[in-house]
Amino acid sequence: MRHRLIGLAAGLVLLAGPAAAQVRLLEAGIICPRISTGELVEAPGTEAGHIRRIEEGLGFDLAARTVPTMDNLSFGFRTALKDGAPATDVTIVVTHPPMGPRGVTREEWPDTLFPGQTNLNLFTFELDYEKVPGPWTFAVEVAGRPVVSVPFEVTREGARGPVEAACFQFMS
Repeated sequence: MRHRLIGLAAGLVLLAGPAAAQVRLLEAGIICPRISTGELVEAPGTEAGHIRRIEEGLGFDLAARTVPTMDNLSFGFRTALKDGAPATDVTIVVTHPPMGPRGVTREEWPDTLFPGQTNLNLFTFELDYEKVPGPWTFAVEVAGRPVVSVPFEVTREGARGPVEAACFQFMS
């Protein structure tokens, strides 16, 4: 289930152009398993048809890009506008190997970035069909052009050493 919250690591791609000058990557990584709560918001461009607005204040527990398919594990990125940039309409895009009954490979939802605020976008493994190993990418698009892109590699749950070490207190 996709998550969005209003509110640098190796492997990121920042793309050039006027729109790219407005958006910056603040951080990316993994958030230890937690049960997600928050309002469901319609997002027809996603496999589930909605995203969840989650509470403010979540931080990344691990700045890693290798993500095991653990229940309730979240991963994604935090972005913001560069100083002086006006509010900007964007599309958040997550691409991944085929998922769900329709074999969806691209999920997207509209968003607006506001000056002085950060924007956290996550994917949380809540359902078994979402646990698709392979390359995943989180991106911000402006007017259909990617301006920030962050790759992740999702692995089977067995490859969870660094995540387990970082998240030990949250593991059951």
